[in-house]
Amino acid sequence: MQILLSVFIACLIVGALHLVVKAFIRSYIRKKGNKLIVEISTIPPYRRAGSTLPDRTSGGKLDIMTIITENYGGDIVKLAEVQNIVSYYIPTLRKAEQHCSMCKRFKVDIPAEILEFMSECLNIQDCVKEHNERLFDVVLENNREFFDTCLKYPLDRQQRRSIVSVEDNCLVVSSAGSGKTSSIIGKVKYLTQIKGVSPSRILLISYTNKAAAELTERLDTPGLRGYTFHKLALDIIGKVTGEKPSICDNTDALFIECYRTLSQNVDFQKHIVKYFAEYQNAESVAEQEESKRRESLAEQKKKDIKAMLPDMDGRSIYVRSEQESKICFALSRLGVSFRYEEPYEYNLADETHSQYHPDFSIHYTVDGVPKRLYLEHFGVDEHGLVPSWFAKDKNMTYEEANKRYNDGITWKIEAHNKFDTQLIYTSSADFSGGDICAKLRSLLSDVGVPLCEKSDEELYALVLPEGSKREKSFIRLVATFVTLLKTSCKSPKEVLQQMKYSVDKRSHFIAQHIFMPVYELYQSLLVNRGQIDFTDAIIRATELCSNMDSVGYEHIIVDEFQDISVDRYNFLKALRRGEPQASLYCVGDDWQSIYRFSGSDMSLFNQFSDYFGPTEISKIETTYRFGEPLVSMSARFIQANAAQISKQIRPFNQSAQTDLSFVAYDKQAYCAKIEQILRCLPSDKSVFLLGRYSFDDIYLSSSYQSVRESEKFYYIIGGRKVEFLTVHKSKGLEADYVILLQCNRDTYGFPSLVNDDPVLNYVLTQSDRFPFGEERRLFYVAITRAKVKTFVMYDSKTPSVFVDEFIHPERVTQNSYAKHRNAQKTWTRGEDRLLMTLHREGKSVKEISVKMGRSQTAIIMRLGKLNS
Repeated sequence: MQILLSVFIACLIVGALHLVVKAFIRSYIRKKGNKLIVEISTIPPYRRAGSTLPDRTSGGKLDIMTIITENYGGDIVKLAEVQNIVSYYIPTLRKAEQHCSMCKRFKVDIPAEILEFMSECLNIQDCVKEHNERLFDVVLENNREFFDTCLKYPLDRQQRRSIVSVEDNCLVVSSAGSGKTSSIIGKVKYLTQIKGVSPSRILLISYTNKAAAELTERLDTPGLRGYTFHKLALDIIGKVTGEKPSICDNTDALFIECYRTLSQNVDFQKHIVKYFAEYQNAESVAEQEESKRRESLAEQKKKDIKAMLPDMDGRSIYVRSEQESKICFALSRLGVSFRYEEPYEYNLADETHSQYHPDFSIHYTVDGVPKRLYLEHFGVDEHGLVPSWFAKDKNMTYEEANKRYNDGITWKIEAHNKFDTQLIYTSSADFSGGDICAKLRSLLSDVGVPLCEKSDEELYALVLPEGSKREKSFIRLVATFVTLLKTSCKSPKEVLQQMKYSVDKRSHFIAQHIFMPVYELYQSLLVNRGQIDFTDAIIRATELCSNMDSVGYEHIIVDEFQDISVDRYNFLKALRRGEPQASLYCVGDDWQSIYRFSGSDMSLFNQFSDYFGPTEISKIETTYRFGEPLVSMSARFIQANAAQISKQIRPFNQSAQTDLSFVAYDKQAYCAKIEQILRCLPSDKSVFLLGRYSFDDIYLSSSYQSVRESEKFYYIIGGRKVEFLTVHKSKGLEADYVILLQCNRDTYGFPSLVNDDPVLNYVLTQSDRFPFGEERRLFYVAITRAKVKTFVMYDSKTPSVFVDEFIHPERVTQNSYAKHRNAQKTWTRGEDRLLMTLHREGKSVKEISVKMGRSQTAIIMRLGKLNS
């Protein structure tokens, strides 16, 4: 009883102490709140830099709108000033937020003065916006006549609002057919005619000579011309140094010269041979992680890796694994005659087993007597264990899979023993840090196979014959890497270090031993010849501008900003130098960013303020090209990718109509379907035939006459002249009607399933992670060229995932974006012979496709290559 009483008393004491402490804390919080109220009431109102307004206390209440009106009156509040206002009140606001947190925790009423202060602080952005928009309304009203008449047609509200922006950085997010060129011309005329800015203080940049010339012509303003980045860079270099540089106008030829010069070097040849022997089929690290089941050995179901060199009969070899491909190369290096998977010399087929095909059959002679040696490659490690994916592939336990595979090894060895045939074998363990060529040399020598090893020079001549398609393709890869390296403004050392840290042996090897020597020689030859390339011009001009106190421009206007690259970004920053720095007015459409392969970096557009500072983003969302339902359908399609900037696209006229039609066809009636469409279109209306690739007109080329006029290419179809061009070339153009060709699920379909070489990822900008992000933007460009109607043509049997998104959205799953099974499948020599035989027999493309198990597009492309 005594113990219970003691416990009870102790609880009372603890409870009392808790109440006392809590009361003390609440009292302390109230006192802190009173001090904070005093601090708030004595904060001098914000004053802008250079203000002559007298200092005073806030009088106990913060009134942001009054402060803005006092400080700025009839002036626009810039974003940098907004940050200054916010920063001025931030310390006290943080104290207020901490006080509110304590009050909520200990259930103390928050003083109204503190809540009002916080509300005003959090209202700064809204107050500034209200103040600015009121002033902008006045500016727009005062200049209404100017905006109504400065161009052929009146500018819309969004265009006008972007033009009168006074921010140092203004990004105008346009849309297809929204009149971005009109906005640019309106901006220049506003600056020169209304604001009185000298044309010589305005810099106007576009991406192509044609666009720059068009802007210059339409502006017709003395002292003002449109530049490309390259032309501007050359002019700056000439002006500053007194010597305009000589441009290398054929860099392709120079890259070939560099490569051919280096290819005479023994060490360079050795590295080329090693690359093709050990790395040519290697995947990137990321690809390896995604396809571990396809990495290893000889149990794959399809032979889809082409060996670098042919067999003893000159036939191409298609093996099941990279390890087998390396064995093929090693055998060729050792001068051994062999065939791959040739039937065993004794028939072992029975009712449950097909004939035995050893991996390699090696043929040689001893004293004129022909001999045959068999080589098996077993997919086991040093412990005789198979990879874990064997079990998954065969839908059994690992123990069962391992036993079955090893039983197969035993069966093969016993078969050779039974028939007294010679067998040697390798395993995956031989590739773990070992030299497979040395291993095979030892095995073959031990059984008396004569060797005739080829030198690196001989192997090089076999691997990359001069003038061959393989050599041309490889030189193109080298040139692309070097060009993108320069455009990215990364140093060779930086890129090599990145590859090293990524443990990407393939990329590191080819870059260090092949790409970098070409890069160094390329740069050296340019210097020796007193030339530079266009990227050098931009980099050199950037350096010169960076060393100036002022470049001399007040306003810089950039068209097609979605195509900006890192080297051009650095150039722009340098061009702004001055006090104050030049303002930027950049116009572009992230929905039409389609030049990543040339070095464009979409993040420079989408995260503009991170690179340039506080930015006003204006949107021009009225399209003057097309109407509904295409407006809604195209916007919904492109905005499926959350990485794209959100826009509310609307047609200029609610009654405007542009249709989007999906036309299924059978390959045999493909051309007839196009003729049928064209017959229904008014003869006085313009029509584009658009292709994802330049060869998408292959069916048309065999059926219709074509004509070339200047830079344009036409087909005469049903007596009508119709222009054909790629989607990339159609960007910025429009026609009454558009027929988009070959929107099929295929390697060269739309979207394209062709992969870039993994090594280019180190010099390309990072792509957005949305499936086919750039292909989606390209498709958007394609379908938004038409003013009246777009026809999307697709094979009824193989519609692309983009087509399905529109007409069968219920069919689209994550697997819809997987690569086509034939995406990287290479043609064998036997397939080439069969293809040409069927073609000469007059078989249709469809018949050949069915017989060969290849897509019809692949058949057409291969015929084109074989007949070229």
